Amino acid sequence: MIRKIWLISLIICFLFFSSGCWDKKEIEEQAFVIGLALDKGNKQDNNIIVTFQIALPQAFVAEAQSDEPFWNISMEAANITEAEYQLAKEMNQIPNLEHCQVILIGEELAREGLNEYLDFLIRTHEVRRMINIGIVQGKAKDVLNIDFKTALIPSFVISEMMSDNSKRNLELTNFMNIGKLHMADTLGYDFILARVIALNDKLDMSGGSVFRGMKMVGWLSGEEIKGIRFLRGDVGSGSLDIELPEEIGKRAMLRIFEAQSILEPEIRDGRLIAKLKLRIEGDITEIISDNENLGETELLKRIQKLFENDIKKKVEKSFKKVQQEYGCDPFMLKEKTKSYYPEFWRQNNEILDEIYRSAKLEIEARVLVRRIGEIRH
Repeated sequence: MIRKIWLISLIICFLFFSSGCWDKKEIEEQAFVIGLALDKGNKQDNNIIVTFQIALPQAFVAEAQSDEPFWNISMEAANITEAEYQLAKEMNQIPNLEHCQVILIGEELAREGLNEYLDFLIRTHEVRRMINIGIVQGKAKDVLNIDFKTALIPSFVISEMMSDNSKRNLELTNFMNIGKLHMADTLGYDFILARVIALNDKLDMSGGSVFRGMKMVGWLSGEEIKGIRFLRGDVGSGSLDIELPEEIGKRAMLRIFEAQSILEPEIRDGRLIAKLKLRIEGDITEIISDNENLGETELLKRIQKLFENDIKKKVEKSFKKVQQEYGCDPFMLKEKTKSYYPEFWRQNNEILDEIYRSAKLEIEARVLVRRIGEIRH
């Protein structure tokens, strides 16, 4: 009896170890979707146009040479799921979204709302939560057709710009991905997505698109995004330049290597006050001064003050635009008010939007220049 049980156990073990990769899919049998573009389709049928950017297998091999490492195909359907099914019917490969780098959404579709299409992206296990999302000023599919001089696949270029370039350029934002977008939808937060503009064989990704209630309500310029990033506190590094007064010189550029930002609400005489504290450290990387008689210490003090005033103006302009023109709160100021002043929130919850629109912004900014470098006269 014991021998029989031992043999049965051994057979079962052999079954597990000899089963191999029962669900294995050969690389040649899969269509690796590396980019998705969503645009408004037939208005009568309320369809959308889904453009899939598919990489050829050799695109993932560094030594491989291919004139066209990718190809784009568009499907018009009621939703993304149906478009994916149509794609599977028209090719001899299985669509695979596990390597998708970026999702682009056309302006017209974004203004109608993202709720319906977000559901697919959240539920499918193939789509990674860290995928970057951008809103295209115009048609999203046009961006995937750009022929970059670097010969790289457009989806890779866009994703890298969102992830890496935003760390160096304050006019770019990569603040939202699928995971954060899901959280914003669940909790009802306003947010800002990256803006993408196709310019022949290159991109302009400065600026952003403002969302309220999962619907796009307007654009922000690159200069306005600078102010937004100081308000949100996601400035890690970047550069700022200012025009100098005639008695000092022409211009100066500050390279930021550390920035601290604290935005807190305060209730003062029944009014909501947004208090922003900024502390910025950096080096002057370029300065052109015509005044040879001005000492370095005095010049440094004046330049720090000029940068402080410049940052305040940028922040105030950006805050006013999203607050007054768009009625949005991408800084979560209302949520902070609920946490800091629960009794005030309970008494004014129904009119909190009106209170936010009339909130006053107070800014305390301090710029510290550590090294001034060489002064060109």
